[in-house]
Amino acid sequence: MLIRPREPFSLAHTLGFILSPPALLNGREFAPLLDYCVDGEYRRAAEVHGQPVLYGVREERSRLEVRILAGPNDPATERAVVAQVERQFATNLDLKPFYALAESDPILTRLVARFHGMRIPQAPSVFETVVSAIIEQQVNLAFAHQVKKALIETYGAHLEFEGRRYNTFPEPAALAITTPRELRRIQVSGPKARYIIALARLTLDGTLDLEGLRDLEPVVAHAKLLEQKGVGPWTAQYVGLRALGHLDCLPAADVGLQKAIRDFYGLRKMPTAKRVERLGARWAGWRSYATFYLWLTFWETREWKAQVWQELRAKKKHAGGLRVKAREGAKKSHGRSLTAPYER
Repeated sequence: MLIRPREPFSLAHTLGFILSPPALLNGREFAPLLDYCVDGEYRRAAEVHGQPVLYGVREERSRLEVRILAGPNDPATERAVVAQVERQFATNLDLKPFYALAESDPILTRLVARFHGMRIPQAPSVFETVVSAIIEQQVNLAFAHQVKKALIETYGAHLEFEGRRYNTFPEPAALAITTPRELRRIQVSGPKARYIIALARLTLDGTLDLEGLRDLEPVVAHAKLLEQKGVGPWTAQYVGLRALGHLDCLPAADVGLQKAIRDFYGLRKMPTAKRVERLGARWAGWRSYATFYLWLTFWETREWKAQVWQELRAKKKHAGGLRVKAREGAKKSHGRSLTAPYER
């Protein structure tokens, strides 16, 4: 099965966010939970038509080669997997308007050059993204990874392929029948456990159609997410970014985004959410991608970031010098125009 993405497209940059989380301060790294790279092939297990399916994706000559590795392998499953991969990697999205917008921002211009062709990777299900975002609220990345790992291994299904186990994210049915006490055993806090269980039950009985949010206008989908207990502005924005394919989300209160803006835009202190919103106004229409490109800087080496900061400072200093010369020239010109009548 072949997919031809709209250029520019880079599978490697797109997978960077989900395959290679930033290393911890103590040098440890996060083990894969759901997303794997084996012999140059991206692999993911997910529920398709109620059955776990393991599929692989490889980039070959500007095309994506998709294959089913384990689970049902019939025409209907193949079509569903292709559709999922197209959505997961936003293969039909035209990035050229974003890149044109980025040309007016020297920071984004540099990041676009670094991450050229990167798409925001979309999770296979909206339910997975909401639950993951709830788990990640107000905790550090290492602890969130630990809790999510326990949740997946305890309540998710799995497939075996070539001696390796591939887990799927727990379905609503698996979490709807658990209890807050059971979730607390894997270090999910009491409030978060109640939110997750309630969300699973609403999804299971059809009261809440999370997948249907993809078909709604972004502002409507955002509002419906905010109606759910445990879902605040940050979570709703994150779900828009990572599951609904919304192009104009700006999680202005996100600490990671604020740090990246502080560092790359040369601010003396962390910007407030309001200041992020003011800055983000220049990215209107593509704030999701501006956010994601800034987030990706946390995946880069200190050496690369130091080099970029040095170049940006030098460029800013040079621009400042040009502005000073321009002001001095304007003063001289202004002085000549005032004295010229007397010189005659």
